[in-house]
Formats: sequence, structure tokens, C-alpha cells
Amino acid sequence: MITSTETLIRSRWATGLILLLGSFLLSACVSEKVRVVNKTQAIQAQEEIPESLLLDVGIRVFDPGIPEDESTWEKKNVYPAVRRAESRYVPYTLKDTMQRTSQWGSIWVVPRDSNAVDVSLSGEVLVSDGETLTLHVHVVDSTGRLWLDKEYSGAASKYSYHDELKLALDPFQNVYNQIANDMVAARQLLSNRDIENVRTVSSLKFATEFSPDAFETYLARDRKGNLSVTRLPAPDDPMMGRMLQIRDREYMLFDVLDEHYGNFHQSMDGPYENWRKYSYEETIARREVADSATRRKLLGAAAIIGGLIASQNSNSSAASTVSTAAVLGGIAAFKSGMDRAAESRIHEDALKELATSLEAEVRPMVVEVEGNTVELTGSAEAQYDEWRKILQQIYEAETEYTLPPISDEGG
Repeated sequence: MITSTETLIRSRWATGLILLLGSFLLSACVSEKVRVVNKTQAIQAQEEIPESLLLDVGIRVFDPGIPEDESTWEKKNVYPAVRRAESRYVPYTLKDTMQRTSQWGSIWVVPRDSNAVDVSLSGEVLVSDGETLTLHVHVVDSTGRLWLDKEYSGAASKYSYHDELKLALDPFQNVYNQIANDMVAARQLLSNRDIENVRTVSSLKFATEFSPDAFETYLARDRKGNLSVTRLPAPDDPMMGRMLQIRDREYMLFDVLDEHYGNFHQSMDGPYENWRKYSYEETIARREVADSATRRKLLGAAAIIGGLIASQNSNSSAASTVSTAAVLGGIAAFKSGMDRAAESRIHEDALKELATSLEAEVRPMVVEVEGNTVELTGSAEAQYDEWRKILQQIYEAETEYTLPPISDEGG
């Protein structure tokens, strides 16, 4: 038999449980918004770097990071149309950041890896929702030396999308500056001789790609897979001279492609900024609504449980009335939480609609080769592959040497 003292203790325990859980839920889900805007500054060159020590960089179009399992897209805030556009937008923003530092030679955004550059940077978009940007970046030089293999992440300030402030910098400029600074730090680990060797290896790699029989003995690969120069062609070697001309034509296409990516970046700027602004607001609103829904459902469940416990252990009509009210209040709170969860779905649908406006199409590019106009069609990657076949034909015509087909992925 339960005594009146035990009943009082259980009732107080049930009430205390409700109050404690409610206090915890109300205090645990406070959202913090980042207030700092771009603290990291990109390291600028303090003096002009000699041309012989300037490395050319190819930034490959990023992997958009779209999971194969479509059922996970919504949960991970992945909108394929946006990600595909970002895979071109992000590399060009990084290129602009690096170019402003005056630390490098030519920097291009390229559709595929190329042996024509000294340093190759590739990456993947892991998270991008207007609030957070997370990238994975991989950098190697022409010798095969690994520079970076790292994740970079940053959160947008609440001021980044403020209409009145109109900040000129990208909301995630910190991320790009950090990558640029790590690139400089990696290069500073190399001696001048190392840098000159990287430039020489890239020239010979490109030559070997087009004429392996003539140039493959100039390079050797060590146990780690890194390349080194075993010997050099003569300064007036005609074969090498032709190779450098072919490489100049590769650079010509890079310039055309880079202009294309630049135009795309500029045309995407406004719509993308709006998408990120609304996505930022929707992401935060959705999280706050989801948190609110969870709090209300848990608090409602706690009230129901506490009310039932109090009801079972109450001997007075007044206590029974209070416990019944707690149960009814808990049911109402739980239903309110379900309604808030439905509201969260509305925000998710809004994000999907915002994502549909950023799918990009690539227009045909017209380039001039040996006085003839050539139109390249298809995606940027397809146009690059088509151009590589043209370079192969030019080399064969000049040397009367038939090459094996060049890989679509470069060397």
C-alpha cells in the first residue's frame, strides 16, 4: 500500500521531471550565428618573383559531390543543379583568389588534368548550403609530389548576406584564402632548384605524352612514383621545339576555356548569391523549426508521462485534475511539435525550388588553328577532348609520326 508521503514524493518527482526536461530542451537548442567576416587574409607576394620560379597552376573543375544514393540528397542538403554549377564556380573563385596574390605564373580553370601545367589542383564540394562550405582539395606538382590533401570548411557570417552591407567578398572567402595560403606554404618548402625541376619535368611530361618514343628516357620514376629528370634534350632540339609549340596551343585553349569559365562565373554571380542568401535563411529556419518541433514533442511526451504518473499516485480530486491537465497539455504540445515538423518540410520544398535556377549550359567555342576556324561543341570536357585530338593531328602532320590515342583524362 502506497502511503500519502510516497504519493507526494512521486508527484513531486513527476513534476520535477517535466520542469527539468523542459528547462534542458529550452536551453540546449539555442542557435549561434557566426559574426566574424573573413579574418584570414591571403598572403601577398612581397616582391616580384623571377619568371623562372613562377609555377603554372591548373585548377580542375571540382567534383560536385553528388551522392549516388538519391534518397540521401534531401537529408544532406544536396541539390544537383546547384552542385554542378558550384563545381565550376568554386574553382574560378579560387583561381581569382590565388591570382590576386601574385605568387604564381598562369592559373587556369581546366576541365581535365593536363601535363601542360606545373601544379594540378583538384577538389570536391562536400557541403554547400549557404551557411557552410566544406571542400576537399588535392594538389600535386608535375613530379608527383603531394602538396595538399585536406578538407577546408567555413561558416558564413550573418552579415554576409545583409542587403545594406553589400560585402564585396565571397561569404566563404576565408576558405579560399586558407587554400591559397597553404599552397604558398607548400611551395615555400621547395628550393629554387626544386621549383625549376618541377617546370622541367612538366615540359618533358607533356612531350612524352605526344612522343613517348622520343622523350620517355628523359624521365625516371622512383619507388614512390615520383618523376625526376635523367637527362635534358639539346637546347636546339627540333623535336622539343615542336613540342613547346604544341604546348603553346594547349595554353591557347586554356585561355579560351578560362574566359568561358570566367563568363559563367560572372553570369552566375547574382543568381548564386541570391540562392545562397535564401538557402542560408532557409537552412537556419529549417533547423530552428526542426529543433522547436523536437523540443515540443519531447516536452509534450514528458508532460504526458508525468501527468500519468501523478494521476496514478494521487488521492485527491485536485491533484487528479492537475494531472489530467498535464496529460492534455502534453498532448497539445506534442501535436504542436508535429505541426512544426510539417512546417520544416515547407522550408525544405522552398530550398528545392531555389535550386532549379542554376543549371548551366556550355555554348560552342570557336578557336582558330593554323588559320582555320574550328568550332568545338558539347560540354567543356567534351570540347577539351576534341581539342586534344586536333593537337594530335597537328603533331602527326608536322612530324609524320602516328600517335596512339590520347587518353581523355590526360597523362
